[in-house]
Amino acid sequence: MESARRTFVLGAAAAALAPAQQRELRVAQIGIGNRGTSLLKQVLEQRDVRVAAVCDIDAGKRDAAQSLAQRDNPKSYSEFRQVLDLKDVDAVVVATPCDLHAEMAALALEAGKYVYCEKPLGITPEQVDRALKAARKSKAFLQIGQQLRYYPHVLEAIRQLHEKKAVGTPFVIKAQRNSTATQPGNERPRAAWYDDVKRSGDLIVENAVHNLDVCNWAAASRPVSCFGHGKKYLPKTIPAGSVMMDGFSVSYIYENDMHLDYSQLYLHPRQMKELRNGQWYIVFGSEGSLEINGGMVYPMWGEARKFLTPEIENGKEDAMSEFIRMIREGGRPFASVEVGATAALTAIMGREAIYRRRMVTWKELGVDV
Repeated sequence: MESARRTFVLGAAAAALAPAQQRELRVAQIGIGNRGTSLLKQVLEQRDVRVAAVCDIDAGKRDAAQSLAQRDNPKSYSEFRQVLDLKDVDAVVVATPCDLHAEMAALALEAGKYVYCEKPLGITPEQVDRALKAARKSKAFLQIGQQLRYYPHVLEAIRQLHEKKAVGTPFVIKAQRNSTATQPGNERPRAAWYDDVKRSGDLIVENAVHNLDVCNWAAASRPVSCFGHGKKYLPKTIPAGSVMMDGFSVSYIYENDMHLDYSQLYLHPRQMKELRNGQWYIVFGSEGSLEINGGMVYPMWGEARKFLTPEIENGKEDAMSEFIRMIREGGRPFASVEVGATAALTAIMGREAIYRRRMVTWKELGVDV
């Protein structure tokens, strides 16, 4: 009976969405910086999809985007609301500075557009709540740009944890994103909004939200509390909250009682090998440990094994294929608005714990996910 009901529902959904499956989809790109350009290239690779419009306040970036998408001859706009008024646009890709994500995504959903929104969903609880409520009222959907969710090796690692029970019962996650301090005078030029913590949300929200999302995924839960510490360490020490941090450590307890320790320090000497540099995630469980990036399982008593095939290990991120497929099939993306909200709130909780120098709870954030 359940199988028959599911077949009927899926058949009805497919029939309702037949026009979307048969016709060309039209996508507009809002924000054409580094990440926006990467996503634009992915859109151009999709079958039966046309770039209908590009939008950015920078005329040079608009021109570059039009050149890149010259096959589709997209219209060019400097004001995003003009894009949302276009009747021939089915979906929008939002890849603007972090503080603009929630408003643009919410307005696009309210205009009936499907939305792919770069992370973070918002940089304050109020922004996250705004986007969530708009998504829940819309007939369209929001897919979040937590880009690590679209890498085959991460997907397989999570499958090994949850479906294959590779470490038995998981208990603790240790994760980091360390790198070497930049030598004075060699600083990488950044957009003004990135260094402004009121616009980026600080390092933990703009940057570490990727890593914290993977940890949430591995934990199959969300945090209930967090404590942390961080600051701007170099070239001189500045307390957290006024300029972007270059180092922090946070500790989370999850609803299912798992524990996460995460650190991001731009203080890692290049030659120090005792603690590996770069990004990694290790899940410790009752029967061993799993290292997500390397695709390794370490049994408590036995030989280590690699579970990644070369094809999976070398697979590329392709967020737009999932986005377009879900629009055509009438489905809901696995990187849903709830995933984006949980990731953003996890990062915001950590930031507030650092800023307030005390434990902060999920309940304090006041958002119903």
